[in-house]
Order: sequence, then structure tokens, then C-alpha cells
Amino acid sequence: MRGHQKSSPNLKFLQPQLTARQLKRTDSINLRNDIQKTQRTNQTENSMSIDKIYQVTPNRVLALKNTSRVLKQNYFQKTEPNDTFEKQNISDNLKILSRKQTAPKLIYRPITKQNSELFSIKDSPRIIQNSSFQDSNSIYYISDVITAYESKENYFNRLFKDHFQSSFMAFKQGANSKIIYKPKPVIIPKDPKDTKKYTLLLDLDETLVHCTLDLKLPCDKKLIIKLSQDETFQVGVSVRPCLQIMLELLEPNFEIIVFTASHGQYAKRIVEYIDPKKIISRVLSREHCCFSDQGQYVKDLSIIKNRPLSKTILVDNSAISYYYQLDNGVPIVPFYDNKLDKQLLALAKYLNGMVGIEDIREYNQKNLKTFLLAKLQTWEQVLEMYKVHLNSRKN
Repeated sequence: MRGHQKSSPNLKFLQPQLTARQLKRTDSINLRNDIQKTQRTNQTENSMSIDKIYQVTPNRVLALKNTSRVLKQNYFQKTEPNDTFEKQNISDNLKILSRKQTAPKLIYRPITKQNSELFSIKDSPRIIQNSSFQDSNSIYYISDVITAYESKENYFNRLFKDHFQSSFMAFKQGANSKIIYKPKPVIIPKDPKDTKKYTLLLDLDETLVHCTLDLKLPCDKKLIIKLSQDETFQVGVSVRPCLQIMLELLEPNFEIIVFTASHGQYAKRIVEYIDPKKIISRVLSREHCCFSDQGQYVKDLSIIKNRPLSKTILVDNSAISYYYQLDNGVPIVPFYDNKLDKQLLALAKYLNGMVGIEDIREYNQKNLKTFLLAKLQTWEQVLEMYKVHLNSRKN
């Protein structure tokens, strides 16, 4: 669902517009009655008893319907801080970020044997055996980001530039946020006969699908979502191209789980539709996310107690989701409705490239270098490091 920042619905239109007026009557009894009447009216307004105060008009009915729509949307809308930044002017944000800052500390300290070389500009990626990814000079996500800045403007170049810059700003915002709610630990049952070595957590909205409440917009399927006995609504679902192919390519080596910040009932209904072969084994939802004082839902992978972080991957279009485990996160640009999108195929190729690796965090460090977004002061510096990284692979 497009829209990432959770916010309370704007109810200002429900409040009367008060204008100063001069009382024509000077009689004290009438004046007192006017004051008492005003007080009773204000009390009624404060209790939101709209029907008792206002005459119902077509405009007001439409406004109330819009409010109901926003309230429903909050059940399953992704709650991510990036949207706030995306809606602001990029240049204004960059001016703010260009001020002197202190680099945020990494929540996860990479493997000890790599600490000495972690931030070296000249380090080259380790050759990974049995990898279909190593034969290419391109690097998942990073090559597309560089291309976006060096090529003419088009839909996908703009998408990569916006996502890259919003990810950078999200990490800066995350450095100043505090967790005010953390979920209970989760034990995910596993079949003893299951020999899959890795656990893959996939975000849902804007990663695998895009959903909308506007049923006039084109979509692949209209689904009825039942949140409770009294709450039912309909959404239009657009599935990201090549989703089924990606699931089948990854199924032999990955235990696949959906991890979303959306409402649980909504997520399960969408997964039933997009995964008829039941390759996705489980759904983790909003109740399994941490919540920050800045209204962010963060997916702390440490709550999953019976899956090692060295074998756990989180794919999410929102960088703040994996802020606590930077090297476990794999970025992906958001999907809205473009059927020419092929990112899931590129993702499957990248993920299959880590098969055989003992610690996937090492693989991600060498290839994605997500830690640069948290360490460096400007996104331009990160982009230059990406170019150095890509050139080292070519050489």
C-alpha cells in the first residue's frame, strides 16, 4: 500500500469555523442564555456528536467517507518513516543533512576478522564459490543506483535515485530514534526433515505487491479483506512481476516467510492469493515489529530466537526496517504498478549467489555495503564509494 507514514486522520474539517460577531442584544438575561447555549454547543462539538450539530450535506457526507477510508487504510498501510522525507523537497532535505553531523553508531558490529578492513575504500569483494552472481561485473542494486545518476531520466532511474536518497535519510533519522515498544520473542516451528539452510524474510507491501483502496485504479485482483466480524473492506491488488518465478527459484534453499508491518489478517489474505503453491511458510506482521518514538516500525530480527542471524535475510523496500541488523538487510526499490519491473528476478539471482556461504552478513557487506549509508555524512559520499566498489569488481 502506497503511503508509508502512519498519521492520525485530519479531522479539522469537522470543527466549525468561528468568526467574531457583535451581539445585537444587550439584555442580560438573553446574553446569559446565549453564553449557556454556546457552552452546550461546544461540549457537544468536543464529544464529536456531529449529527446533532450540523445539517447533513453532500460535501459533509463525502468528507466523512474520506475519514472512514483513512481509518480503514491504517489497518494495513505500511508504516515507514521514509514517506515523510519522500514527500518533502529533496534539495531541502539535503541542505539539512549537509550540516555537521556525528555518524551514527552501527547497531551490529560486523564479524571480528573483518573489523580492521571494514571501512577500507580499496577492499575488493571476496570471490564466492558456486555463485551465479560472481561472473557478472554488475552488482545488485548498486549498479542500478550508479546508472540512475549517470543516465537520462526515466521511470526506473528516478525510482532508484529516490529510493537511494530516502534510504540514506531514513538511517539518519533512525540514529535519533528510540524504541518504545519491543515485541515478545518468537519461536518459529521447523520441520526436522526440512534441510533448507537459510531463512528469507520478505516484506509485503511495495516489495511483493501494491494494494490500493481506490478500486477505480487498474489492478490484478480485487480482494475482500475481513479484519473482524464488523470490519470488512475491499482492496485492489497488483502483484509484482515474476513473483511466482522468484519463489520457485528460491524454494530449494530458502525457508520463505513474509514479514510485514501491516495488519496480520490483511497480510494473510494477500499471501493466500499471491502464493497458491504455499511456498511461503509463515506470516509475521505488525505485532512482531518494534515501534519507535518517531512512529517507525522496525523489524528487529533478534526476536526470532531459533533462527541464527548468520543465516537470516530480510528483503524490504524500507531501509529503516533492517536498521538494527544492517548486514542482514537486502534493499529493493518499491513496486507500485509498472509491469516492466524485473527486480524480483535480479533479487533471486543475488540471493542464490549466497548459497554455500556460512555467514550471509559477510556476503552482504562485501556486495551491498549498506553500512556506508549509516556511516558517511552525505549521500554523495556514499555514491562515490559505490562507484569505487563497482570499479574494483571490474578490475
